[in-house]
Amino acid sequence: MSKSFGMRKQLNLVFFKVYAELKAEASRSFLGVLWWLIEPVLYLGAFYVLFVLVLQHGGADFVPGFLCGIVVWKLFDAGVKSGGNALSANAILLQQVYVPKYIFPLSAVLGVALRFLPVFVVLCFFLLFYMDGVVSTWLWSMPLILLQFFLVFSLAVLVSSIIPFVPDLRVAIDNGMMFLFFISGVFFDISTVDEPVKSILMLNPMAVMISAYRDVLLLNNIPDFWSLAAVFAFSISVLVVGLIFLNRWDRQYAKARF
Repeated sequence: MSKSFGMRKQLNLVFFKVYAELKAEASRSFLGVLWWLIEPVLYLGAFYVLFVLVLQHGGADFVPGFLCGIVVWKLFDAGVKSGGNALSANAILLQQVYVPKYIFPLSAVLGVALRFLPVFVVLCFFLLFYMDGVVSTWLWSMPLILLQFFLVFSLAVLVSSIIPFVPDLRVAIDNGMMFLFFISGVFFDISTVDEPVKSILMLNPMAVMISAYRDVLLLNNIPDFWSLAAVFAFSISVLVVGLIFLNRWDRQYAKARF
């Protein structure tokens, strides 16, 4: 199998895979693309009923902070899981033709990100009503989305490079994501936590990202550049390791027992 696969062909394949998978997913249901909005809204609604109406957790500011945190987390959770299983999901293709392996997690994460954008728009409309207008720092949400996409893609590349040889890693990922879900500040404001616990929690990149989103969307504050720079550096490190693994085991993926 030849490795001659130009950058233009790689990009075309990424966009084709994203388009084909989104189209196929939409065609499998009666409501089509509306499910991309309905499903996360139902997901958010379930947590809202539980924590706000039933448990009556938090005050008046809890709802926008909670919704902001849960929307941002949903992109991270879905992106890492979908991207991490990308090679396994394309096992048949891997056995038939050579394709640069990073294309599979990239297309999977990009597809998740495209499904995330309508939900983020709905969140912004809710905040528009809650805050009586757009605040000047909302523009910072664009670089935050790009940084989070890079973080998710980096983790997806690393996870996807290992799962074909260690399938049990899926179980570890599921449990690890559940653990991160409860310590990332989705249900609480990490800035109110006392030291040294606060500093420990902020070692979690998603805790940094959720705090940054709340700063720009709710508090009209510019995010902490040093914290975001640390997330960027972490993402680069993870991506480099993941690409090394993909390159080292490049020929073995076609023979792996998925």
